[in-house]
Formats: sequence, C-alpha cells, structure tokens
Amino acid sequence: MEPRSLLLLFPSPLNKLVLSYSAEVKRKAIHLPALAMPIGLLIAGRPTALWVLVPLSVFALTADIARQRIEPVHRRALEFFRPLMRPEELPPFGGPLVLNGATWMILCATLCTVLYEVPIAAAALIMLILGDSAAALIGRRYGKHALPRSEKSWEGSIAFILVAAIASLPLTLAGLMVSIGHFPLSLLQIGVGALVATMAEALPLPLNDNIRVPILAGLAMTFV
Repeated sequence: MEPRSLLLLFPSPLNKLVLSYSAEVKRKAIHLPALAMPIGLLIAGRPTALWVLVPLSVFALTADIARQRIEPVHRRALEFFRPLMRPEELPPFGGPLVLNGATWMILCATLCTVLYEVPIAAAALIMLILGDSAAALIGRRYGKHALPRSEKSWEGSIAFILVAAIASLPLTLAGLMVSIGHFPLSLLQIGVGALVATMAEALPLPLNDNIRVPILAGLAMTFV
C-alpha cells in the first residue's frame, strides 16, 4: 500500500510515460499566462505582488490537494485537465499527494518574491517560464544528442539558455528599469542566471524543476 504522504519537494516516479507532443504544446501555451507574475511583480512591486501571490498559492495548493482527496473534485479535474497533465501528476485517488506544474510555479513565484530583489525574482521566473517551454518543445522535436547522465538533450538545453537570456534582456535596460522603480540587471547577471537555470533544468535532480530552476538562478544572480 502506498503511503498517504505529502510529496511537496519530489516528483512522483509513478509512471515513465510522457505526454504527446501536441499535448506538450498545449500545456506550454497554458503556462505562458504565468508571465503575468513576473511582469506584475515588476510593475506593482513586492508588497502588492505578495498580496496576490500568497492567497493564490494557498488556493492552488488547496485545489491540488482537493483533487486527490475529494472524489467529485477528482472526477471533474480528470475530465477537464487529464489530457494536459503528465502521468506523474496523476497519482491514484487517495494515494501520495503530488503537486502539478502550475501549483509548483505559483508557489515558487511567491518564494522568489520573498527571497530576492524584485528584478532578480522577475528574471528567474521569466527564465523558468520561457526557457523551460523552449527546452521542452525544441528538445522533444529536435533533440538527438543526450546530455551526459540526463534524459535531456543538448538541443533542448541550448534552446533553454538562449531563450532565457534573450527574454530577460529588457531587465538590463537602465531607462526602463528606473522608470518602474527598480535597478537594472547586468548582462553578466543575466548570462550567469540563464546558464545556472539551464543546468538546473537539465540535471537529473529529485527536486521539482519548477522550484530548483528559479531558486538556483535567482541565487546565482544575487551572488553576481
């Protein structure tokens, strides 16, 4: 019998199957509105952002637990979202609690907002949202060369670092950043952050990538 434990930090190895490519595209398209979190953080600032993110995190976490513990919620969630969820996000009803990617992303946005300066938190989240999407789509379609000791490909990782760095470049513009009340990031910060984010996504670590990618990228940019 599987333990009824809350697996908050580690993904479940329940199933090694993957989504179809078309489902992956739809899943990443749904993730794009999450860019509202770093953009909103930059515009509104940390206090206002936390007033939104903390309740949103509580709601997302509660909903994710409910879909695995309350039968009517479970059935309705499967009806609407099953085609877009990874197999490891669909444990048996009443089994180990496994958070889905959207919940992880919201929780991590809240954590990054608390831990890092606003421009760094925003950059780390942008790198996760767009870099991860590029790595998944390019890697699955064109990935031919596997990274050492990893299921990821060189092609996907190259797409990650390029998109992560390019998408974060506006945060280096002094005029733009000062106009919204924040200091600009340096090109070195963006480059190091994108590199660390790429490595964090590619490494076969047990920690969920929606947590480790922005946390490690933000930490690297803070040190720089």
